Amino acid sequence: LRAIGDAVTPLIILAISVALNIVGDLFFVVVLKTGVKGAAIATVLAQIIAFVICWIYMIRKYEILRLQKEDFKDPSPIMVKEMISAGMSMGFMSSLVNIGTLTLQTAINKLGKDIIIAHTAARKITEIFMIMFSVFGQTMGAGKIDRVKRGIWLAIVYTAIWSGLTIIASYTIGGWLVYLVTGSHNKTVILNATNYLKFDTLFYIVTTLICILRNAMQGLGDHITPLISSGLEMAGKIVIAATLVPWLGYTGVIICEPIVWFIMVIPLLIQTFRMPVLRIEKTDGKI
Repeated sequence: LRAIGDAVTPLIILAISVALNIVGDLFFVVVLKTGVKGAAIATVLAQIIAFVICWIYMIRKYEILRLQKEDFKDPSPIMVKEMISAGMSMGFMSSLVNIGTLTLQTAINKLGKDIIIAHTAARKITEIFMIMFSVFGQTMGAGKIDRVKRGIWLAIVYTAIWSGLTIIASYTIGGWLVYLVTGSHNKTVILNATNYLKFDTLFYIVTTLICILRNAMQGLGDHITPLISSGLEMAGKIVIAATLVPWLGYTGVIICEPIVWFIMVIPLLIQTFRMPVLRIEKTDGKI
């Protein structure tokens, strides 16, 4: 639905799914006392209902999305090759990111319970803050050069504004956000989690460039450069987990991601200026 320009309906369906999940949790966990198993059932039911709603809406509203027998006959070898190439690239990219994160988490687990709770809370809040980056990254277009180039400029402006808001939130209500996530008044937890947010949000503009440029290159068929960038992320986290974290403790974790971000963005920026379709002309900068 997003691919054909309908961005509102997926958001509405997601909201319905979240509401169903919350109601299901309350029913299965609080009323029926089924514990973790009930929470799992509520989640799966919410997802199934959301899928059914989305599917029915899609086939009724958009004829172009209705599957026909002809769609499964003689697939174009070029199309299959492009889909496999894009899918493998995204899959490897996700794997590299997760391997790096897992390695870093292993080092964090050695710092004690309070630090584990603090980092978990900080990462949850970070995921909320960074949703905007991934959303704008996904709007870069698929092979539409003019849209990609103009989208890069607009996305950078909008996400820069959002980054400023996250900085303000971290320095004003950061402790309160940590409490909402953890339900804890533990000073060690709140201090370390807010320190993470205060430092890392200062460098979110680098993250926005990574998300936007990486998705733009994927949309233009460059599946290698984003993979190289993710490989650098994995390598950076492994090195820092083995060096800075044992030496500096949680401070090493806090400075880890900004360091990795600056490393990751280098091949993306180089490729941006090397790709003819992404070379920025004076007229491209007009918003």
